Amino acid sequence: MSKTVATQNQKPAPRLGLLDALRITAALIVVLYHYTAWGHDHWGRQAAEFWPVLSEFTRYGQLGVQLFFLISGFVILMSLQGKHVIGFIGSRVGRLYPAYWLAVLAATVLSLGIWPSGNEGRSASDILPNLSMMQAGFGVTDMDGVYWTLWVELRFYVLLAVLLSMGFVKNKHILMLSAIWPALGLYLHFTSLDKLQEWIAGQYAALFAAGMVLFLIYQSGHSILRWSMVAGNTAIAAFFTGIKGRSDADLLSGMDIPAWHFQLLTVLCVVLLAVCTLTPLKNVQGKWLAVAGSLTYPLYLVHQLWGWWLINQLHGFVNKYVLLAGLLVLMLGIAYLVARFVEQPLGLPLRNATIKGLTKSQAWAKKALAKPGLVIPESKYQQSWHQIR
Repeated sequence: MSKTVATQNQKPAPRLGLLDALRITAALIVVLYHYTAWGHDHWGRQAAEFWPVLSEFTRYGQLGVQLFFLISGFVILMSLQGKHVIGFIGSRVGRLYPAYWLAVLAATVLSLGIWPSGNEGRSASDILPNLSMMQAGFGVTDMDGVYWTLWVELRFYVLLAVLLSMGFVKNKHILMLSAIWPALGLYLHFTSLDKLQEWIAGQYAALFAAGMVLFLIYQSGHSILRWSMVAGNTAIAAFFTGIKGRSDADLLSGMDIPAWHFQLLTVLCVVLLAVCTLTPLKNVQGKWLAVAGSLTYPLYLVHQLWGWWLINQLHGFVNKYVLLAGLLVLMLGIAYLVARFVEQPLGLPLRNATIKGLTKSQAWAKKALAKPGLVIPESKYQQSWHQIR
């Protein structure tokens, strides 16, 4: 019999220490890419020219985003454990929005107040749509360019929420999703149905799918089918990443980087995730690893615009090595403060409030339709903060 991913009475999976290490590494890779290889001139000239040696390595930092998507595919199935669809939605709201709302407000203050010359056409009318995290779906400019990945993640969460609401959360359903979604992405690519491809996030589907199948292996064991699907999705992910990597390198940084570089690194990302979660290294634990992992999301949200502004203001007065190192320390410090004093105190209450509100709305709607309501007992949503991360 096929196992169920979201078993109601199943205990939460133990925290994987090296998975946290992989997450913070991905974030730092992206930070260094944006500071030293992205095609901006805040150092006084193009970043890659200003960092000729370092940028030879950091120019591949955009792969940090692909690694995020891969890890998300793995972790999100952990988030489905023991949850109804309302609990899943609540956990995502509590996890994503507190730090994000703060980041949007901080980006607004910077781009519309402190540094209007760097706002790239953003306006006050963009603020409210950005607070929804769905601004890209309405054609509204992100208050910070890094938010584009959140729109990709949201579509993945919506897809899983739909499956969860239909009860399609057994291993066989996840395997079907991991086959159909990436295959559809390939079909839409070769038929040039770009608009539909964008809406289903088809070019990133294989990354999420590879992560999900690796989780099934972690949870339920090895099989030829599962590893074949990991290999197939890795190949598809490498194909799309090679296209995007080469295009972004040219468009954003003016670099000519062969697609196979990005393809090879995509395979390496899958291997790293497998090593960290499916070998004895999965037993590595450490409080500091959990703390480091908790910095990933706020670091990603706040580093770009504020970092660029500080580089723009200080590069003429501070040694570049001191400035770069200081920025990394500063951004990690800010990320810790956000995780400790924004996410921890606000995440769980927001999660619980979302679940209560949706449960009441569901009960009201079912009562209006003369059908019995589904009311989730309070014990279902009163969980500690670390369980919603």
